[in-house]
Amino acid sequence: MLDEAATSPEIGAAAPQVAVLGIGAIEQHGRHLPVGTDFLIAREVSRAVAAELDAWLLPPIPVSMSECHGPMEGTVWLKPATLASVLRDIARSVEAQGVRLLVVANCHGGNFILEPAIERLNRELPRVRIVLLPEVIAEVPGEKPVFETGRAEVHAGEGETSTMLHYFPHLVREDRHDGPITVGREFLDYATMDRLNLEGTWGYPTRADGAKGGRAVESRVRACVAFVQQAWATLVETRSSAAP
Repeated sequence: MLDEAATSPEIGAAAPQVAVLGIGAIEQHGRHLPVGTDFLIAREVSRAVAAELDAWLLPPIPVSMSECHGPMEGTVWLKPATLASVLRDIARSVEAQGVRLLVVANCHGGNFILEPAIERLNRELPRVRIVLLPEVIAEVPGEKPVFETGRAEVHAGEGETSTMLHYFPHLVREDRHDGPITVGREFLDYATMDRLNLEGTWGYPTRADGAKGGRAVESRVRACVAFVQQAWATLVETRSSAAP
């Protein structure tokens, strides 16, 4: 696996065909998690996926669409068009170097621009395909759920807190407050997070456990790798069948 520690000649000699790009966020995560939670998780998950694929690991994008958390301290955000433009420039950069598949590991649920942006890029860029992994802290289809709270989880709850306890237990504070919000996730389109819960939590961090986080990450990385392999095989087959 290549990463930011590799030199330019080393990357040139390896001529990687696959690159992995994580996308995180810098935003409030309640009293118990650092504002860099999504960035830190993006860094670790994208590294694990890249290692399994023997791919070129790009440094994750640290800031993304977090405006719905904006009134709460520590949050920094990009506008949707800005994030789409950053992704486009990165895709063009790796395409120019011979990468044929760019895998995007989104670790922030609010980045709704990514799907239409990637659809457009796949029409615009002739020599590289971009695939978006399913949300990396989600349940794996067909497997028993790791987390108790399931769909009640949106932000800084059992899932994210368990994952941080697995990766960075020293960064998780003990002062955890559950946020049992009863409306749907779409309410973040109507109101900022502080209007829904002053603690900035949407879920049940008191139920978090590092062992759960480890099991969830292991399952998710396995599912993501399988997804990439299947997507690439399908893309190759589709291109072959479309050839004159």
